[in-house]
Amino acid sequence: MTQFEMPTLMMVAHGNSGNGGDPAGALATKVAPLWDGRVTFGYMRSQPSLSDQFVQIKRDGDGDRLIVFPLFFSEGYLVFQELPKKLLGAGLDDAVVLPPAINLPGFTEMVANHVHDALNRRAWSAAETSVFLVPHGLKTLTKALPETVRFGNDLSRLCGAAEVVVGNIEGHPSLADWRDLGSRKNALIIPMLAGGGTHARDDLPELISARPGEEIEVLEPIGQWEDLPALVVEEANRHVARFGRFAVPLGPTGHDLWAERMARSA
Repeated sequence: MTQFEMPTLMMVAHGNSGNGGDPAGALATKVAPLWDGRVTFGYMRSQPSLSDQFVQIKRDGDGDRLIVFPLFFSEGYLVFQELPKKLLGAGLDDAVVLPPAINLPGFTEMVANHVHDALNRRAWSAAETSVFLVPHGLKTLTKALPETVRFGNDLSRLCGAAEVVVGNIEGHPSLADWRDLGSRKNALIIPMLAGGGTHARDDLPELISARPGEEIEVLEPIGQWEDLPALVVEEANRHVARFGRFAVPLGPTGHDLWAERMARSA
């Protein structure tokens, strides 16, 4: 074992786009002061790679004390198939895998709080505001992903009279059509993105293509929100049992990836 009493907590994201896009590393930096143990990160499609990080974790003797958080806002292949396969291939299939960000307990309430804060800051009426959920999406999409629709429905119940709609960066419905998707005069844009890389910096403004006089507020990508690390740590702590000065992961206890997979296959 290392000097850390708590299990290692690992942030996992899709990729690091460079030029301001290091979402897993940035989240790990914010989580570290809240976690009394090692915090690390890795990427599915860029560096540092997940596979290399798994090797290092095992080399350091932390492989049997690992909790993984997927910084994703969908329930797709990468989260529910590739990540478990990579853990299995690395001999780390005993790791606790927390739910992706969109399924974290408290996530909907967190987003609703940001909606209300934005409405108050702009002095906007909820009844005159369309809230746009903007996930990455896929080029092949012809409709919003079920998990985004479910999240939008849950969010709308906490946002009073505000209209909640979905506009993807890739695929349909597309954010480029936001004027037709929403029916209110104010537009509150919530990027369901891990960080401030190319999609947030370049694609969003291009898709919105704001015109003079339009009332538009674009929030930071959710992965950069200052209250997200506390949600991650709270859920990670729920999977830890303490025995004296040792802390061990409990394994699947509900609200984790393995439990979600088992429920889906039942």
